[in-house]
Amino acid sequence: MIGAPFKPDQAGFTLLEVMIATVLLAIVMTLLLGGMRVGAGSWERGESQAEQTSSLLVADNFFRSHLSDVLPLFESPTDPGQAGFAPHLLFRGGVHELEYAGTLPPQVRGGMYKFRLYLAAEGGRSDLKLAIRPFSTGSPGDSQAIEDVRILENVESLRISYYRKINAEADGQWIEEWKEDFLPSLVKLEIALIGVPEWPAIIVVPRAETGR
Repeated sequence: MIGAPFKPDQAGFTLLEVMIATVLLAIVMTLLLGGMRVGAGSWERGESQAEQTSSLLVADNFFRSHLSDVLPLFESPTDPGQAGFAPHLLFRGGVHELEYAGTLPPQVRGGMYKFRLYLAAEGGRSDLKLAIRPFSTGSPGDSQAIEDVRILENVESLRISYYRKINAEADGQWIEEWKEDFLPSLVKLEIALIGVPEWPAIIVVPRAETGR
């Protein structure tokens, strides 16, 4: 026997039932696709925040190692109108900018350089950059300048302050501008990125001594 004979009164799906099932399936698929879009959006946002947090961690490590090794180098004024003026310490800073002297590891280029940390506005956003220029010693073999390095992208705000200790007995104070001829006891960087939770301040202790 090949198959059961067809009976005219056999139960089956009506056209209305098929249409209802199709509509319900479409609704379920829409809900599933919507959930997938929400999940993908959350994943992308989480991935973006993780990437930005990772960048802050890298920046934190960079500043703690780099700024702790600043060099107390003095430079004579290059402006002809300041001829005869005493050399000044290559460590000058404000709220949004810091200039200092240091070295690059031999794996990069080696030697002494002048660094300038600053905010650069580019295409409606601000990036934290580091300018690197050779420290001139008068030698014809001085290193060439290096292209400015981007440290952080999408910076919402940057605030740099400096801890000045008056004497060994008295407490010091945080100030927003540094023009002294000795290094500050501490340097504090407060950096905020767009769309990223507040990050703890980075506080660095310069290891070099300048006699104060």
